[in-house]
Amino acid sequence: MSYTMTQKTQDGLGGLLLLGVILTQGADAATYETSFYCAKATTATENTICHDEHLAALDRQMAKSYGQLTVTMRQAGNYTEALQYVTESQKKWLQERNACRADTLCITNAYGLRLAILNGCYLPDKPAAQPAPTPQPKPCSPTDRVDYNFIKKSEGAMLDFYVPGAFKANIETGKNLGPRYQKNKKTGDLEQRAMAASGVTVGEGVDLGQQTIDNLRRYMEIEEKKYGKPDSVKIENILFQVEPYIGLKKEAAVNALNDYYDKNNKIYPTLRKADADFISSAVKHGYAEDAAALFNKNANPKMNFWALPSAVQTTLTDMKYHSYISSVAQHYYRADWEGAAAEFETLATGKYAQYKARFQARAQILRDAITDQSLPKQGDPCAPKKTPVAFNRSLWWESQRGPRWA
Repeated sequence: MSYTMTQKTQDGLGGLLLLGVILTQGADAATYETSFYCAKATTATENTICHDEHLAALDRQMAKSYGQLTVTMRQAGNYTEALQYVTESQKKWLQERNACRADTLCITNAYGLRLAILNGCYLPDKPAAQPAPTPQPKPCSPTDRVDYNFIKKSEGAMLDFYVPGAFKANIETGKNLGPRYQKNKKTGDLEQRAMAASGVTVGEGVDLGQQTIDNLRRYMEIEEKKYGKPDSVKIENILFQVEPYIGLKKEAAVNALNDYYDKNNKIYPTLRKADADFISSAVKHGYAEDAAALFNKNANPKMNFWALPSAVQTTLTDMKYHSYISSVAQHYYRADWEGAAAEFETLATGKYAQYKARFQARAQILRDAITDQSLPKQGDPCAPKKTPVAFNRSLWWESQRGPRWA
């Protein structure tokens, strides 16, 4: 018995997935458990999988890996673009798999390639590896405790300019894949629709619709002074590239990108990776500084933002980055941490249900800090401990309490 390998197989794993391939023995072979109903299989590919023990096992593993990944993304929050990409690429992969028809080797390689992507490219978040352990700052010592990785999960890292919701984004390559259409419920027309009030966005969620040139220049100049800048990165060059999209939101932002695409050989504006990384880092650090200034100005009792636990610094900075809501901020200013968590949870199922996962993740960070006692339910976690005043028994007191007959 021989096989004819398709060009796709030759370009793929190059035969590495040959191990374990079991040929389908015919329509009368045993039917194995799969992620779909074999009794309703309609394609040659599905029938082949149903009657091949090895392919059926790969199909079950695919369903498990894909399910775990999407559930983890929804529960973790801040994976809007990543989750969209995974679900859309899964549909495209199913079409490619079905194109294999009854070619067992082609089907095997299709599963192998997809599983490698799901299990390799989208692992659960882990702390960045450090070259050497560094001493942890003492509690309440002023320092930057913001978890920037939590914020990074918000948008992915894009090199091409895009508008969240209105364009398809490939977070692996940073490419804008073109318009994303949604059906208008009233008219039935297909239209590009920005997510909420989103503007043209690049890097790690740098929404140019929310920015000014002066603010971006200030953020990047401070970033250079505090953290350095690669020689290849030129701040004025970045500002020149982003300036046409400053302040544009929703339909205006979508139209601006579509116009650029039509006038520039069917490509979207893009940043070099070094430039995208630099402006992303500058904006994140800038938002943390802005959040600190707001908090230190309004906090009552007076508190120092940079002395507070990571849970407070991270969630307040993330809120400055996305949806700075007065009703939540007031809880922070009053040091009502439990109240802030509850408000996030209320908004997650109400007005801001579109961002449910992100709001719930913020609430959970605060509740976890309360549970591990790094944060009280209410009050300044860095307030000086009150010690009881020692009672000074004077010599006169001692003489007065002596026995009358002494």
